[in-house]
Parts: sequence; C-alpha cells; structure tokens
Amino acid sequence: MTLLAWAVEYARTLGKRYLRLDCDDLHPRLRAVYEGFGFRYHSQRQIGAYFVFRYEYQIPPQVI
Repeated sequence: MTLLAWAVEYARTLGKRYLRLDCDDLHPRLRAVYEGFGFRYHSQRQIGAYFVFRYEYQIPPQVI
C-alpha cells in the first residue's frame, strides 16, 4: 500500500487527475489490493497473448 500511496502522490505532483495500473488477469490477489486501495476497474484489454485488467484511481485535489 505504501508504494501505491507514493504513486498517487507522485502523479499528483505531475498534475495528473487519474492514475492507471494494469495487471495480468491471472492475479486476483493483486486486483484485490488495487481495489482495496480505492482503484476502480476500468477495462480489460488483450496485449499479445495476455489479458490485462486496467484499473483507475481518481486523484483527489490537494487541500492547501
């Protein structure tokens, strides 16, 4: 979870509104980690012989 929090903060410093991550469809535990952090399922895509699940996290605006 620490790495995901870092990725969100880094994306925020770059001015991004969303962070997207992909994972192999054969890793349900990794998908559960993403979902537990707050990522939402975005789509599924085939890349070569592999299927990946794409997740998206909406980065909340920074409160000053």
